[in-house]
Amino acid sequence: MKEQLLKIRDKLGEKKQVSDMVYCTFKEAIATGILTPGFRLKEEELADWFQISRTPVREAIKKLEMEGLTTTDSTHGCIIRELQLDECLDTLEMLEWLRTAAIDFLKGRIPRTILMRLEANLHHGKTLKDPIQQYDNNVEFHSLLIKATGNTELIQITKRLEFKERIIVNNILTYNYSPNYVQHHRELLQAIIDNDTNFIKEFAIQNQEKANKYMNDLISHYLSN
Repeated sequence: MKEQLLKIRDKLGEKKQVSDMVYCTFKEAIATGILTPGFRLKEEELADWFQISRTPVREAIKKLEMEGLTTTDSTHGCIIRELQLDECLDTLEMLEWLRTAAIDFLKGRIPRTILMRLEANLHHGKTLKDPIQQYDNNVEFHSLLIKATGNTELIQITKRLEFKERIIVNNILTYNYSPNYVQHHRELLQAIIDNDTNFIKEFAIQNQEKANKYMNDLISHYLSN
């Protein structure tokens, strides 16, 4: 556990505040399933691992609790909280709605810098076989489309929901992508550029069907555990 957390810390790079470094490390560890539900966050132990004082660890844990990622009780102290089924379904439903809304909003207007990043995303996606890497590639594609709207509130709300989605996919139920998902993204991108509303509507319907299937699989997973 210690080695995994330090590896994440090193990968994330330096932050202005030590507490931000600890906070970002914990969040990434939660999202990727290194810190699992029920894991107890002990200030003294974690401070020793990171070779820092307990204060930045305490501050980081407070941030996690404010975001609903941890819970505290008199018996176990501060532990990583498990996402409930209703919470997962609400997250996925809202995220799907926002992604569709962003595509409708664009109407062919994509800044050149973001368009170049979308092309790089599609090129990279063709090389991926691992489901988690494909998921990350898919999230990046839709995140770039949302960023292209230039709507700051939409971007921030989506980021929060994407984080919870990462927890769901990495920790609860992996999403399996079609071998042609990159080609579908390329066709969608061209439709956005051309403002092909008929294709965009059809894509949205198909995407919603896939999302509904995943949510049904998620319900089955919860009921069987």
